Amino acid sequence: MNENFLITDLVVFDAKPDAVPYRYRISYKIGQICLILNICGGSSCSFLKIQMISNALNDKKSEKELLGFCDDNSLLFISAIRFDPAVNRVLGYALADGLIKQLVKGTYKLTEKGKKFVKKIKLDKELMTNEIEFLERIGNRLSEEKISELMDRWRYMDAGNPKIESNYHNR
Repeated sequence: MNENFLITDLVVFDAKPDAVPYRYRISYKIGQICLILNICGGSSCSFLKIQMISNALNDKKSEKELLGFCDDNSLLFISAIRFDPAVNRVLGYALADGLIKQLVKGTYKLTEKGKKFVKKIKLDKELMTNEIEFLERIGNRLSEEKISELMDRWRYMDAGNPKIESNYHNR
């Protein structure tokens, strides 16, 4: 039996009739996640940090909000937290392909294979240049402690202000 085949219940290949926008293509998102872990990860990244940074890469407004949060803990960023199901799926693919591994604490880290993949991306000066530039601007400024503090403030604001909760659910 050939052991090069990917065997997992998390990965299902299903042909789609329509073109998938590049931001949702598996190959693009895997590159994005690996770059996030490489440039902004330090020793590892939480699921929430990966989601926040990946979301910020979707548009200039989100990029600006995340950079503002990194600079001054701007509460405006609270409204911009989104959970992209594509990120969830790509984490499964990257884990299955051995590009990343999940640590005991639930955080994610690049493997040696993932580091080689990132190196190839960075060697091509036309590939993912905007993403790399943005990620380098974030660097280590978005710490897990800062994210935890944001989540605590978000919970307390929602619990203490029914209007904020109402606005959140009406989006």
